[in-house]
Amino acid sequence: MFKNYLLITFRNLVKNRTFTIINIIGLGLAIAICTVAFFNHMFNYEFDRHNEHFDEIYRVTSFRDMEGREQEFGSVPATLGLQVKKDIPGIKETARLTRSNSPVKFGDDIFQASIAYVDTEFIDMFTFKILNGDKELLSEQGNVLISREMAGKLFGDDYAVGKRVTIVNDNNKEYSYTVAAVFENLPLNCSFRIDVLTHFDNFLAMWDSRDTDWKFNITALFVQFSDKSLVPQITQQLRNYIVVQNEARQDFKINRWILTPLDKVGDSTRTIWNAGLFPALHPAAAKAPPIMAIFILLIACFNFANTSVAIFSRRLKEIGLRKTFGAQRKQLIQQFMFETFIICSLAMLVGIAIAQWLVPAYSSLWSYMSIELTFTEYPVFWIFLVLLLGVTGFMAGVFPAMFVSSFSPVNVIKGNSGFKKSGKFSIVLLTLQFIISVMSLTMGVVFERNARFQNTVDRGYDNKKIIFMQLPGQNFASFRNELLQNPKIISVAGTQNHIEWGNGRKTIKSEQQQLEVNFLDVGPEYLATMGVRLEEGRLFDEARASADRTNGSVIINKKLANSFNWDVSSEKTFFLNDTIKYTVVGVVDDFYSNGVWSEIQPTVMRLSSTDLYYNLAVRANEEDQASIIDYMRLKWKEQGTNFIFNGRRQEELLQEEKDINGSILKINVFLAIAATILSLIGMYNLVSINIIKRTKEIGIRKIQGASIPLLMYLLSRKFIIVLLISSATGLLGGYYLTEVFMDSIWDYFVDITAGMLIFSASALALSTILTIVFKIYGSATKNPVVSLRYE
Repeated sequence: MFKNYLLITFRNLVKNRTFTIINIIGLGLAIAICTVAFFNHMFNYEFDRHNEHFDEIYRVTSFRDMEGREQEFGSVPATLGLQVKKDIPGIKETARLTRSNSPVKFGDDIFQASIAYVDTEFIDMFTFKILNGDKELLSEQGNVLISREMAGKLFGDDYAVGKRVTIVNDNNKEYSYTVAAVFENLPLNCSFRIDVLTHFDNFLAMWDSRDTDWKFNITALFVQFSDKSLVPQITQQLRNYIVVQNEARQDFKINRWILTPLDKVGDSTRTIWNAGLFPALHPAAAKAPPIMAIFILLIACFNFANTSVAIFSRRLKEIGLRKTFGAQRKQLIQQFMFETFIICSLAMLVGIAIAQWLVPAYSSLWSYMSIELTFTEYPVFWIFLVLLLGVTGFMAGVFPAMFVSSFSPVNVIKGNSGFKKSGKFSIVLLTLQFIISVMSLTMGVVFERNARFQNTVDRGYDNKKIIFMQLPGQNFASFRNELLQNPKIISVAGTQNHIEWGNGRKTIKSEQQQLEVNFLDVGPEYLATMGVRLEEGRLFDEARASADRTNGSVIINKKLANSFNWDVSSEKTFFLNDTIKYTVVGVVDDFYSNGVWSEIQPTVMRLSSTDLYYNLAVRANEEDQASIIDYMRLKWKEQGTNFIFNGRRQEELLQEEKDINGSILKINVFLAIAATILSLIGMYNLVSINIIKRTKEIGIRKIQGASIPLLMYLLSRKFIIVLLISSATGLLGGYYLTEVFMDSIWDYFVDITAGMLIFSASALALSTILTIVFKIYGSATKNPVVSLRYE
């Protein structure tokens, strides 16, 4: 029986090789996209799961009231970690973590590094694969552990353990340590990016801090316990520390602390403030690939079903004869399903071959992702492939097999097969295909326009004329004087906070109204250098800087003025922490302080102390910036500091935003093209079926004098109706899907216009009509004698 099925299948595949190749390629592409979605999901699902004690680790975070809502914060007092381990029973271990991005030296070589200062328990709580050395030596303050990548940067191929390295703090003071161990690089789907690991007390010594001070906050606190039923009890006991925390931090009063299990930390990191860790995939990046993969798979399966009906229509006499000689319907279904699964199996091989290219190509679009096609890392991948093969084969083959096997042998022999009944179902499948294609095209067009919009949006300041640099405060004055010697530099300003690089968040009060606002501590020339536009009052300047600091003068943006309903803002006052009074001396136009990711916030700009100028803004024309950066690099070397030169264009700070935008655009354009091509193939196949059914009719109409335009109209009429219905439905679905998708990523994005929708529908309509005309024209111009002879 199996040999017979295989032989018939092989003959039919060869006989209908064109349709077979089309189906294999279409299904293969869909399977490849599903494979990308699988590895994308696994990357996100496995976030932090490499840790051996994954199920026992919790992060402690806090909540505080902000304008009538609760906001979660990741940083906690350092001393909380000491207290909970001592006071709360049931906790196995606690581990504190705080970070710095400091220079690390070996000889004359200096490298910027992400340094984690942790309690000794951290190295056992979290899993680090030690390549050389002893991780237990982390308990000694004179030691550090470094990653394999960092060891390569510092020592090349030399053995790293036992060598001495130097860490430089913000005051350019050097601290020397011994490399005690080298650990394997942490995976990218992990909450940490660590180059150097050292004892928590080293941070206290390097930054002159005390971990018994409730005002001293750290990046994160983790606790470990195996009994999940203790979560409510420990959470309740954490409330005992709220009073002492709030007394120490009158400016940062919290409502409660919570425990977040490690399997939720990656997702929550994206929404909490002062998170300090690296987040899991954005919800849109996690959900979009499987949704689009399902769409493409459906289109490919619908294509297969329609094509199968077309192929089986050529085998009606075979079916009738086999039934006449005793073949049961079950046997015919088995034969047709066997043929389907053979094609799907071949498509699976093609899909895996395409995925070999598509998976790394997709991974390369994201700097924070590293996925590759592997058959060994995830045993569940084999189950996924088997299920995907089964689902694909069933969806693609069950309708043609059930339908064709139901024909009466007598009717088939007479030529009355009932084949016309397949038309309605095929039209439904085609309509669904085109709805999905229109939705995909709409998303592709809108994201292309959105990329243009976000790349050219007015950010409220002269972002294209700014060079930005971080530097130690003690180097500011001398370096600024050096830079001002260059005639191409228009101005130089120091600042503590920098637009689109970081700011503080505080609560202010005016009369009875409270407001959470961004605070930017800046130098007197900073706003003018950045090109922020003045709307009312005045900007800061060097001549009045001392008086402005003494008088509490501030400048605000329009968003803050509107939030307080101030018509005239100059000389208005408000209070910080109910005690510190500030007076508004100017209002500037709104500007993006955190890119287009989040809404423009009410912002206060006040003068910073000159010894806190950790950032430098240089104003220069675009065409001069390359030479100016070279000049800055040369002058920085003359400063004789350990800090690495990091000057770059302001536009480079926005590059991540542009890269992500571009990656989203590429994905949507690729999927739109794939969906459109597959749908056009489906249209071509269904038109072919229609022509097969009406071949003799075409011949008769031509003999009776029907014109070619009339024949083309009669043959294409129902397909044009399909196009119109699917376009209207697809545009509506595409509009809402795109709106929801963009809103989940950005707070500012392009408005979806009627022109974008019309362009999407028109592009598909034009390509569809060309496909229909191409196929129908050949049949309409065929010699009617040939048509009448068709069987």
